[in-house]
Amino acid sequence: MDLSGRGGLPPTDTDLDVRAVRPAGAAAARRGLGGLTDLLFLMLGAAGLLAVMMPEEGRDRLMLPLGVMTLAMAALAVLSVRRARAAAAALDRSARLLRTANEELAASRQRFRDFAEAASDWFWESASDHRYTYVSERLPELLGGDPAPVFGDSLLDLGALVEDTDTWLVQLADIEAGRAFRDLEIMLRDGAGDTRVFRISAQPFTDADGRFAGYRGTGIETTAETLALVEARFMQSVVHDALSSISEGFVLFSPDDRLIFCNERYRSAYPNLADVLVPGTAFKDILRAAAERGGYDGDDREMANWIAERMKRHLLHTDPVDGRLSDGRWYRISEHATGSGGIVKILMDITELKRREEQLAGQTERLEATVSALSESEKRYRQLVELAPYGIVIWDRRAIRFGNAAAASILGVGGNDGLEGVDLNRFIVEAETVTTRLGLGLGLGAEGDHQRVECAIARPSGEQRHVEIGAFPAVYQREPAVLLVLNDVTDRRRAEAELQKSQKMEAVGRMAGGIAHEFNNMLTAIGGFARLAERAPDDPARVTTCVREIAKASDRAAALTAQLLDFSRRRPSDETEVVALAPLVRDLKIFLKPLMSAGIDLDIRIGDADTHAVANPVMLNQAILNLALNARDAMPDGGRLTIALDSTLPDAGFFGRHGALAHGRYAVIRVIDEGCGVPEAVRDRIWEPFFTTKEPGKGTGLGLWMVYGTAQQAGGAVEMEAGPDGRGSVFSIHLPAVPAPVKAGSLVDGLGLGEDEGAAILLVDDEDSVRTYVRLALEEAGCTVTEAVDGLDALERWDECGGLFDAVVSDMSMPRMNGLELSRALAERNPDLRILFLTGYASHETAADMTAQPGRRIVMKPVAPDRLIEAVRGLLAE
Repeated sequence: MDLSGRGGLPPTDTDLDVRAVRPAGAAAARRGLGGLTDLLFLMLGAAGLLAVMMPEEGRDRLMLPLGVMTLAMAALAVLSVRRARAAAAALDRSARLLRTANEELAASRQRFRDFAEAASDWFWESASDHRYTYVSERLPELLGGDPAPVFGDSLLDLGALVEDTDTWLVQLADIEAGRAFRDLEIMLRDGAGDTRVFRISAQPFTDADGRFAGYRGTGIETTAETLALVEARFMQSVVHDALSSISEGFVLFSPDDRLIFCNERYRSAYPNLADVLVPGTAFKDILRAAAERGGYDGDDREMANWIAERMKRHLLHTDPVDGRLSDGRWYRISEHATGSGGIVKILMDITELKRREEQLAGQTERLEATVSALSESEKRYRQLVELAPYGIVIWDRRAIRFGNAAAASILGVGGNDGLEGVDLNRFIVEAETVTTRLGLGLGLGAEGDHQRVECAIARPSGEQRHVEIGAFPAVYQREPAVLLVLNDVTDRRRAEAELQKSQKMEAVGRMAGGIAHEFNNMLTAIGGFARLAERAPDDPARVTTCVREIAKASDRAAALTAQLLDFSRRRPSDETEVVALAPLVRDLKIFLKPLMSAGIDLDIRIGDADTHAVANPVMLNQAILNLALNARDAMPDGGRLTIALDSTLPDAGFFGRHGALAHGRYAVIRVIDEGCGVPEAVRDRIWEPFFTTKEPGKGTGLGLWMVYGTAQQAGGAVEMEAGPDGRGSVFSIHLPAVPAPVKAGSLVDGLGLGEDEGAAILLVDDEDSVRTYVRLALEEAGCTVTEAVDGLDALERWDECGGLFDAVVSDMSMPRMNGLELSRALAERNPDLRILFLTGYASHETAADMTAQPGRRIVMKPVAPDRLIEAVRGLLAE
C-alpha cells in the first residue's frame, strides 16, 4: 500500500523502446538488399559459364536469350531495391509516430497527477481485497503526517472511525458486495486533540474480464459543516430557553396548525387546558377542548359555529383582541404569520390596564378630550394633506379641483393654485388608455373600491416621469369625484433596474461552480474517449464507440452553452420552436442549485421524457426559473422544491376554465413548494402586472405576469392551486403537446448552383480547428472552399480569385476585421453576395444588424454538419 501520495500509474503496452525500431528495420532492409544482389551475381555468373561451355556454332543462338534474361534480372533487382528502401522509410515513420504517442501518453499521465495533487479533495484507490493501492498527497497534507496509522491499510479498517454502527454495517455491506457508496462519514482526533470529520465516496472498477478489481474514490473534509450543525442545534435550545423565560405567553403553530412550542406562561393562562397544550396537538382540537371545558355556553350547533369563527380569526391573523381567560386575568391576544406559513400567538397581560380604563369610564373629561381630539385631528388632516410627500388630487373627470404641493411638484406646475381647473389628461401620456385601465371612463364601483396603475406623465418642460396613480371614489361639493394619489416612482424604478442587474450578476457568480463542474465532466469524457480511440486505431468498433461518446459530450456542452445564453438573454431569436421539455427542465438543476437557500431540497421529476411543445425556449426557461425562485422565497426556513414534467389529457373542468384552448394532450410543468402559500384573497390578482406580495424593493410584480404571457404565447395556460394537505403552492404550466420533430437525414448530395456544378465558398474563421472542420464538411458536400484567417485575409483572397464566390461563410468575432465589418466591405464589391454568419453568441440588436440585408443568415455555434449544409443550401436557394 502506498499512502505517501507518490503512487504512480502502471505502464501501458504502448510504452515501447522506439530507439530499437529504426536500427532493426534498417538492418532488415540492408539484409534483403544484399541477398538480392548476391542472387543477381550468381545468375549472371551461371549465364556466362553456360556461354563459354557451349560450342561455337551454338553460341550465336544462345546470346539473344541470355541478353534478355540478363536485362529482366537487372530490372527485377532494381525494383526489389526500391521496395526495400520504401519499407525502410515506412519503418522510420512508424517509429517516429510511436515515439510521439509515447510522449503524449506520458504528458497525459503527468497531467492527471497534477490535477489530482492540485484538487482540494484527495483521491485514493484500493485493490479487490480492499487494501489501499494509492492515496494522493492531499490527505497527508490535511492530516499533517502519514495517514496509515489513522486510516489503516484497508477500507475495512474504517469501521473504527464511523460513529454510528448501523450506518457502518450498511456501508460495509455495499463495500463487500463491490457496490458504489457515497458520503461515508468518519470522525477522528488529530494531533492537537481536535475532532476532524471526513466524508468518503467511491466507485467500483473492473478488470478486462469484468471482475471487480477494486475502488477508486475521493475524500473531503467536512469538519466546519458538521460543527455548524452542532452550533445550530445549540442555538435552537437557547431560543427555546429564552422563550420560556419571557413574561408574555408564547405559542407557535406549524403551517398545518399543530402546536410546536408553548411556554409555561401561556399554559398558566389556560389552567384547564394544560394537558392538551402539548406539541403535535391541532389548534382545532384545542378550541374544542376549551369549548367543552366551559369556554362556551350553548348547544353543540352553536359551539361548532363558535369554533369555526375562532378558527377563521386564527387563520386570518386579525388585529389584537382583548379578552379575559380562564385564569381570571385580562390579556391582549395577538396572532402573526411566520415566514414559513406557521402562526405565532402572544398573550400580553393587560389586567392592570383594564382596571385603569374602568376607573376612567363615565368621566366627562373623556368627552371633552374626544372633542378636542376631533378638532386636532381635523387640523392634522389638513396639515397631512398639504405636507404629504404624495400627490393628492381631487378630480371631477372634467378638471382638477384640488391638488396639494406634492402633486404640483410631481406634475411640474408651480404652486397649488396652478392645478385648479386644469385638465388632468394633458399631463398623462396615453391618457385614454390609462383612464380606461383605472375605470374612470366607466365610473368607479361601490364605495371602497379603488384602482391602481403605473403610467408616464409629461411635465410642461417636456420631462417624463413614471408615476403610480391610485384612484378612490370621493365626493366634491356633493357630486361624485375621484381622489387620486400620485407617487413618483421614477427613481425607484431606476434603482430596481440596477438591483436586478446586480442580482443577476450575483446569480451568475453562484452558478459558476456548478457550470464549471458540468464542463469538467464533459471535457473528461471528450479527452478520455479521444485517448481511448487513439490507443486502438485498428479497432473500428472501439473507435466508433469513442467518437459517438465524444459527440454526445459535445452536444451536452452545446446544450449547456445554449442554457447560459438563454439565462443571459443573448440568443438572437424570440420565435417559437418545437422544444424538448425534458432536457430543458433537467438542465435547470445546474442553474438552480447555486441559487437555492440553505435547507431547500431541489427535486427534478421527469414523468414523460419524450414530451415536446411549441414555445419560445428562452421565455419558457425564464418562466420556470421565475416560479422556482418565487418558491425559494416562500420557504425561508427550508423545505422541498419540486419541478415535475409530465403529459396528460386534461379533464372537462380544465377546458371549462380555459374555453379558448384546443382539446388534446398537454405537457404539464409543475413547480411545487412547501412554503406559506398564496392567500385566498389575492389569488385572483397574482397574474396582474406590477402586483406583488413581496416587500417593497424585493419584487417588481412582473414575474408571474411574464409566466402567464409565456403560456398564452404557446397556446396554453398557467394555474395555481394549494399544495398537498393545504401546504405551499403548486404552479402548473400547461402547453399543448406535439410530436417530436423528425430528424433530418444526412445531406450528402452536392450544393450545386446548377447541374454538376459545385458551389464556391469563401470560408473565414480565425480558429484553425473550426475552419478545418467547416472546410471538410463543405468539401464533403461538393463545395470548393477557399480559406481565410480573418476579414483582411478574406478581402485578399477575394481579390486574388476575382470575387468568383457563390457565398461567404464567416465567423463574427475575429482580430483585425470582424465578420460584420467584412460583410460591409464585401457588399461594396458585390451587393448581392450571400453571407452565412457563424457565431457563439449574439444579442438581439447584433443579430438584427447582421441579417437586415437580404442574403444574410446567422447560425449559432456549435453547428452540426447537417445543420451547416442545410443552412448553406437554404442561403444559396434564396
